[in-house]
Amino acid sequence: MKLTYVYHSCCAIEFKNFAVIIDYYKDATKDGEETGWVKKHLLQNDKPLYVLCTHSHADHFNEEVLKWDAEKENITYIFSKEVADTLSDNALLKDEKITYLDKFETYRDKNIKVQAFGSTDEGGSFYIEHKKKKIFHAGDLNNWHWNEEVPREEALAFENHYICELELLYEQVKKVDVAMFPIDPRLGKDFMRGGEQFVEKIKTKHFLPLHFGDNYELIQQFEPIAQKAKTKVLLPEHTVQSFEL
Repeated sequence: MKLTYVYHSCCAIEFKNFAVIIDYYKDATKDGEETGWVKKHLLQNDKPLYVLCTHSHADHFNEEVLKWDAEKENITYIFSKEVADTLSDNALLKDEKITYLDKFETYRDKNIKVQAFGSTDEGGSFYIEHKKKKIFHAGDLNNWHWNEEVPREEALAFENHYICELELLYEQVKKVDVAMFPIDPRLGKDFMRGGEQFVEKIKTKHFLPLHFGDNYELIQQFEPIAQKAKTKVLLPEHTVQSFEL
């Protein structure tokens, strides 16, 4: 399995016979220009492609992905149910071509199982299985405590919401081979708290930080936290960085 950090919260997972892309909103960039990696590498080959979207925020979803259906015939769309209400009137695909998953609903075919879990923001998160591989993409599930910006009671309420969603996930998913999870420096000095709570709760073999902008150096601070949980951190140094797992 090859995992590629594309940009922001977008990741691609390539298996022998198919590929998955999650939360695409723009292609990888280099020197401020898009590289075209997604279209060149994932759309212009014969492998089936699963296009997943956890929610409709502009930094996680771009209706451009609906155009891909005209470029590649073996595409399967799996979106959070919340996305359905946000598609524009001139969206290129009709609902019957998209599988929408509400919380705890599951899509399954001969290649893949995708189950939707909760979020602490819009939409949901996705748990993915292929053979023995167990993968989790958090979307915007995180401890968005904002404890340097809001009153303490409000910050605690945000954290409690996250803990509840984490418990619901743990009831069905005890361990994963890889978790893709927000480590967002905008949260202030406790920006890694949600990730720390995740790896303490869910046994995680590999952890890929997301949602960190261009703060590649800051995400390195998560490494000692992960080591305590016996988790290996995959640390991107640039867009379109791949890891063989």
